[in-house]
Formats: sequence, structure tokens, C-alpha cells
Amino acid sequence: MKELMKSLSIRIKIIVGQVLLIALVSVFIYSYYPRQQEQEALKAIESKIKSISNMFSIGVGIGMGETDFVAVSEALEWTQGDKAVVFVSVINSKGQKIAAFSALEKVPEEEVSLPANNLMVTLGNTIYYKTDIAYQGMPMGSLTVGYSLLQTQAAINALKRTTLYFCIALFASGVVLSFVISNMIMANVRKLDNAVKAISSGDENVFVEVTGNDEIGKLAKAFNHMLHRLDKSRKDLVRYSEQLKKQNEELNSFSYVVSHDLKAPLRAIFKLSEWIEEDLGSNIPADTKKNMQILRGRVFRLEALINGLLEYSKVGRMNLPVEKVDLRMMLKEIIDLLNPPPHIAVTIHGKMPVFETKKLPLQQVFMNLLSNAVKYNDKSEGRIDLSVSEIGHYYRFTVEDNGMGIAPKYHEKVFQIFQTLQSRDQVEGTGVGLSIIKKSVEDMGGTVLLESEEAKGAKFIFTWPKFETVNQH
Repeated sequence: MKELMKSLSIRIKIIVGQVLLIALVSVFIYSYYPRQQEQEALKAIESKIKSISNMFSIGVGIGMGETDFVAVSEALEWTQGDKAVVFVSVINSKGQKIAAFSALEKVPEEEVSLPANNLMVTLGNTIYYKTDIAYQGMPMGSLTVGYSLLQTQAAINALKRTTLYFCIALFASGVVLSFVISNMIMANVRKLDNAVKAISSGDENVFVEVTGNDEIGKLAKAFNHMLHRLDKSRKDLVRYSEQLKKQNEELNSFSYVVSHDLKAPLRAIFKLSEWIEEDLGSNIPADTKKNMQILRGRVFRLEALINGLLEYSKVGRMNLPVEKVDLRMMLKEIIDLLNPPPHIAVTIHGKMPVFETKKLPLQQVFMNLLSNAVKYNDKSEGRIDLSVSEIGHYYRFTVEDNGMGIAPKYHEKVFQIFQTLQSRDQVEGTGVGLSIIKKSVEDMGGTVLLESEEAKGAKFIFTWPKFETVNQH
């Protein structure tokens, strides 16, 4: 039943609810009102019978007490003035019938021999009432009056027919009214529904035309206001997208300029320093030779900064494919490429996943983390540990080393671009690696966390979405 009600439309539910309510009201009116009127009519009849019986018993009692049977006959004739009185019987104290009147075709004796006085007994279409007759305190006999219910029953039947016609008319009017009301309500609801469907199908210029200031009218106005704001937001989004597209094109053009026009002079400076050194030959002063080496070192550093800046600008802008990644194999390739010195041991703990993801940014994150772990390890027995765990829809990767460590006050600074904690003359670096890591991880919806203290090593923890896991090994 619940499933059936859920599948019905709002219009059908409104109609069914109203029709059921009207049907219940109609049935209640038809079953209650005629019955209530019939009970009231019977009470009035009983009161009338008692009144007639009391008046008649007084007149008959006087006639019987004074042995004036003419008075009894006159009293009997008086009762016949009411056509509803169809039976009268006067019996003296000896059980003899001294007067009687009957408009009934047949009155069996047992029908009028009532068992007790002052009781109403209904037999057929007649109600009988038996009372005592007394004269000056002396019992003279009994009086039985029969009152016809035919007129009352006819009136009640007519009332039932009238009530039935009224209930039928009420039910029919209610059904028609329920259809009218449901159509009025659902007309506006259908407009809202059609507007939502049109919007979901891609129509952008849709507004709801609903009249009225009821709840649905207010809802339609709010809906139109929402559509207006959405349309404005869509236009703003298109404008911003065009601006972003233009900025990306400019950035790509800038990247091209940086990678070609800026690197070319650097290479020329590098070559020029070598030529000057070759031209001078053995006559070159030691200070000049050292300066030439510093110059070429600065050229290498500037080129590394340019390359780092280019890599940073590409994060999140490249449309990279999602592909199957065997993480253990990828980590081994990165370790082989870095070729850490013999005193630094790199250990992969546990099972590494094989899953679908964007390979290049994940590879870049591990490359930078492992490169930093190797570069900034000052221990005679270096250690780098790689592990993974699962948190909901993410993998939680950990890269931990026992190197120099980072003081807590620099934990945020190290993720800023071009920020290094040591002089570049001591440890060559661009200050871009951790910025690329943070940007790459956050672009994938993950987070990066650093746990470290100075001289106690560093632990980098980052999360990466799972996408689709193939297996682990």
C-alpha cells in the first residue's frame, strides 16, 4: 500500500483524499441525521400519547366513577379527533371492556393486553400505551391508547430520501470541486516541473509564469529569482572562463618565452665564459678562473629556477590521462634514477597499491620528496622509509628520513615557492620542489602534512585519491 501511494501523482493523491473525506461526511450525514430525527419524532410521539392518555383517563374516570357512560362515549369521540389515534380501549377494574375504538383492520387481543402500565410498546406500525384510570383516588380500570406511526414513518422515509439526494449532490459537488482544486494546484506545480525538466535538459532561458500569491506563487517567484541568479552566475562563469582561457594562453606564451628566449642568453653566457677561459689558456689568473666557475654555477642555478618555475606553472593546467600505476615499480624506477649514495638506504615497507590515477603528478611528488630526502641527509648512515595506509577513499603515503630535519617554525615556509632554509652556495636548490608537491597533491584533492624537528629527520605525509584500485603487491 505504501509503495502504491508513493507511485501516485500529487494530483491523484489530492483527488483521492478529498473524495474519501467527502464520502465519509456524506455517509455520516445520511446515517446520522435521519436516525436522529426519527428518535426526536418518537420522543415527541411518546410525549403526545402520554398527554392524550392523561386527559382521556381523567374524563373516562369521572364518567366511570359517576356511572355516566355518556361522558365516557364523549371522551372516546374526543380522542378520535386525532387521526393518528387508531386504538382506544377502556377496561374496568373487573376486566370488562366498557368502551373501545379501533381504526385498525384487525387487532388481536394479545396485542392490546399489555403486561404492565405506563409502558410504551410498539407492535407493527402502532405504538401502544397503557395507563390506570382512577376517580377520587379509587382505581376504576385501565386505559390503552394506540398511536399510528405511519405518518411519522412516511415523514422519516421522505427525510431519508431527501438526505440521500443531498448526500449524493454533496458527493458529486465534492468530486467536481476536488478535480477543480487539484487542477488549480497542479497547473502551477506542472509549470514548475516543466521548468525544472527544461533546465535539466540544457535550456538556459526558462522562467515560470505562475499567477497568484499563494505558497506555490511565492515558490515560483523564488524559483524565478534563483534562475535569474543562476543565469547571471552562468554568464559570469562564461566570462571568467574566457578570461581564464586567455590568461592560460598568455601563460603558455610566457612559458614558451621563458623556456626559449631566456634560456638562450644563459647558454650564450655559459659558452662565452668557456671561450674566454680557453682564449686565456694557462695565462688566466686563478681569481678569474674561479669567477668564471662561479658565473657558470649561477647560470646553472638560474636555469634550474626557470625550469622549476615552468614545472610549477604547469601543475593543474595539463589535461593528464588516468592510467594504471604500479606504485612499487614506479618507486623503484625513481630510486634507480636518483641513484642515492651507498650510505643512504631507501626501504619500501608493506604492500604498495596498483591503481588507476594520474601518473605524472604522483611520480613528480615522490621524485621531489625522495630527492630532498637524499640531498638533505647529513647522517653517516642515512635512512629513508616509504609506507602506505588507507583512509576512506584516499591512500595515505609517508616518506620519512633521518636527515637534517626542519624546525617547526619553518613548516609552513618550506612549502612557499623559492624558499630554502640553507644558502644555495651550501646546498644547491631552487626552493620550488615542495611548492610543486603541495600544489600537485591539493590539485588532486589531497593534503600534505610535515612532521619534523631540527636534527631529528623529517616525515612528509600526503593523501592521494584512490580512483580505482586494481590490486596490491
